[in-house]
Amino acid sequence: MKHELLWLLGGLCVGAGIVTGVTGGFGVSCGEIAMCFSQLGYDGVDDLQVTGQGAAAIVLVLSGIGCLAEANRTAWQRTGGY
Repeated sequence: MKHELLWLLGGLCVGAGIVTGVTGGFGVSCGEIAMCFSQLGYDGVDDLQVTGQGAAAIVLVLSGIGCLAEANRTAWQRTGGY
């Protein structure tokens, strides 16, 4: 039962982290990228910053990967090996 909960928790954390990161995890200091072309030019990649939401997304994804790795670590023993 513990491993099933780790699979679920890990999947939820990774999924939530990806959604959180995509919906506002990165930004620029001048506001919306589409509104800052005059300051950034067409190549504003150098000015990208990780926002607070992006830091939370990174933590969620890494903790989810850790849960999934832990759940998978001994899975071969429970299935009788290869």
